[in-house]
Amino acid sequence: MALPVRTQTWIIDGIAEQTGFSKSDVRVFFQALDAEILDSLKNCERARFCGLTVEPVLKAATKKRMGRNPKTGEEVVISPKPASTNVKVRVAKPLREAAPSVQKLRRAVANGRS
Repeated sequence: MALPVRTQTWIIDGIAEQTGFSKSDVRVFFQALDAEILDSLKNCERARFCGLTVEPVLKAATKKRMGRNPKTGEEVVISPKPASTNVKVRVAKPLREAAPSVQKLRRAVANGRS
């Protein structure tokens, strides 16, 4: 059984309740944050916020090479792949330390809650 997921609506409701801002104001903030992160990625820049680092990563191109079919043993040509980009998210130390222990997480998964 999977752990419950806190949706954006749930998070917006919680922030609005804690801060006293309206839900629409918090939603506008999240949209602006999203736009800033996308803008930084488009400009090949890192974005750091709330203990997370979001950065673009380049995956190198591969050359054409020979391989072997494990079932038949026949040699085959593996086609080249072009370079591509991905987005990498790194977590800061305080967030990693806040993660539950392995035992606690296993119990939560088994019970279907966190």
